[in-house]
Amino acid sequence: MEYQDLLVEKKDHIALVTLNVPQKLNALSRAMSLSIGQAAADLAQDEEVRVVVVTGAGRGFCSGADVSTMSARAGVTQTRFDQLQYLGHSHADAFPRLNKPVIAAINGPCAGGGLSLALSCDIRIASETARFGVAQVARGLVPDYGMTMYLPLVAGVSNAFKLMYTAELVNAAEAKEMGIVSQVVPADQLMPVVMELAHKIVQNPPYSLELTKLMVWRGMLDNLSRQLELESWAQKICFTTEDHRASVQAFMNKQPAPKYQGK
Repeated sequence: MEYQDLLVEKKDHIALVTLNVPQKLNALSRAMSLSIGQAAADLAQDEEVRVVVVTGAGRGFCSGADVSTMSARAGVTQTRFDQLQYLGHSHADAFPRLNKPVIAAINGPCAGGGLSLALSCDIRIASETARFGVAQVARGLVPDYGMTMYLPLVAGVSNAFKLMYTAELVNAAEAKEMGIVSQVVPADQLMPVVMELAHKIVQNPPYSLELTKLMVWRGMLDNLSRQLELESWAQKICFTTEDHRASVQAFMNKQPAPKYQGK
């Protein structure tokens, strides 16, 4: 099956899912979000696939939501906002619910919703060229796509708040120290190392893998559902603010951040 803004290749019981908008550092479009959700559902039913690897085309993993669409979303109606949030949520819990191990091969910039996507994978391995950040607050929004659960869970509350409040980028070594990734490797070794791990996992009984994943994620998925609702509630408020509109306009025009008024 073909997916929009997404490639899926299968070999030796391993599915390679590639986010495929390299000209935008694989920014999350609505089409990509829907494709991720659909691909995860399809892979869950594919008995030949036992491990899933997720990476990005080109020099980035995923730069987050496509900022070029944000200006169009400012001031949207309640109904339209709910539609947009549904499209976004179609990938927010896709990988945790997928009944097979999922490894993120983080090959470059990984920010905002892209970091949420990586955090939703079971294992994360990064290239030395990877950079990580939470950009939403700087855009006058709140961390979303499950970020408010995922990041404190893996990096600790203090580290999570620092990244969310400042929107600063951290390098791969810093991300490993925080627990965001489990391993950092040279760029040219990323896929060989990830595939070696995937092949090692493939050797284990599929039912044992599936049930192990289910037990680890089961309780957290209940919390994730509540967090997604809370993120949606907060995001609705942020989309109506002057600070959000001013931030997006400055970003799109490559201007310095404006002075925020709290309006």
